[in-house]
Amino acid sequence: YVSAAGAAQMPYLATMDSLVAVSTGLIIIVSKLYGAGKKEKISAYVKSMSIYHTIVTTAVFVLWFCFTPAILDFFQIDHEIIRYSISYVRICILYMPLIGIDCALQAMLQGMGETKPIMYAGILKVGLNILISWLLIFGKLGLPALHVAGAAIGTLIANLLSFLFIFIYCVIYKRNTYHLHRFSNEKIQGKLYREIVRLGVPVGLEYLLWNGSNLILIRFINSFSYQDMAIYTLTFGFQCIIYVIFSGTSKATLSLIGQSIGAGEHKQANRFFYTTILINFVIVGIAAVCFTAFPKQLLRIFSNDHELISQAAFFLICIGFIMIPQSVNVICGNAIRANDDTKWMLFSQIFGSTFVISISYFLIKGLHMQMLAIYITLFLDETLRGTINFFYYQRKYSKI
Repeated sequence: YVSAAGAAQMPYLATMDSLVAVSTGLIIIVSKLYGAGKKEKISAYVKSMSIYHTIVTTAVFVLWFCFTPAILDFFQIDHEIIRYSISYVRICILYMPLIGIDCALQAMLQGMGETKPIMYAGILKVGLNILISWLLIFGKLGLPALHVAGAAIGTLIANLLSFLFIFIYCVIYKRNTYHLHRFSNEKIQGKLYREIVRLGVPVGLEYLLWNGSNLILIRFINSFSYQDMAIYTLTFGFQCIIYVIFSGTSKATLSLIGQSIGAGEHKQANRFFYTTILINFVIVGIAAVCFTAFPKQLLRIFSNDHELISQAAFFLICIGFIMIPQSVNVICGNAIRANDDTKWMLFSQIFGSTFVISISYFLIKGLHMQMLAIYITLFLDETLRGTINFFYYQRKYSKI
């Protein structure tokens, strides 16, 4: 079941990430308008993205729903578990048509630096996901034990209610602040969405390439065994926990740098950049120490399979080291994007994806390193791109 959910999540989340990443264009625009004191222009951009991006996400939903078996089969998911993976995805994607509105509202809040509602929505989402999934996976309180389908239903309901919270907050509770409750033809302009897309699509393509190269790695792992897929799913889960923390500080810096640039305060923008580098080093440093000192104890939180824990412990330590350069890469990427330079990170990712696919193929097929090859490749990729992007930012933007 862990393998089935993990194998299904990777391509599904890759699609979601790419759709959400386009909203980075809106974050950049909103942060600069906010910093320049032009708040009255923000709602028009948000409305435009809500409408047009919903059309895009609905089209992607239809494609996913119709071709789920073919998509998952491409990634060589073991035929013993693929039926569970298909069931999982077809439930989770019912949320996909709402992504356009959800990410537009969250991008607005993030660009304005009002991130507490996003945090409350996240807490609601996680809490409900844990509770509902627990009830439906195991069949508690007289409910049927739905296993993988129960996990998917829990995720779907949690996403829907989290979206509802953000929607009510922005459109109803704060209607006099954000002015999103009234739609008129003159305010829903396609040219505004094109402006968002101009900045956001390179980010979306960047995420698509990053996820695409990771999906090739998933395809390799699925060809090993579903036990290896379970190991990757568990360790990737721990990486995600820490990633969302340092990614959150990095996204905050994207907004703060954008606001500073909008206000003409470039020195302040650079101070935000270097401060976030330091904060992220502390976060990932603590995580790496914990992963190295207590790998088995941490893995036991999420699994009672002793053999799986024994095999996964070493790879959890590897994850701790991977996150150190990854944190630098993430903050550099957001700092560069805040300067309207979204194409550089796309070019960086084209190089990174080529590197990941070629090196992992060589290590797996040529040196027969199996799972170790995956973690070595990820470490080398994040280290190389993190270093390049750091010096690129320093050379081009830190002296402005």
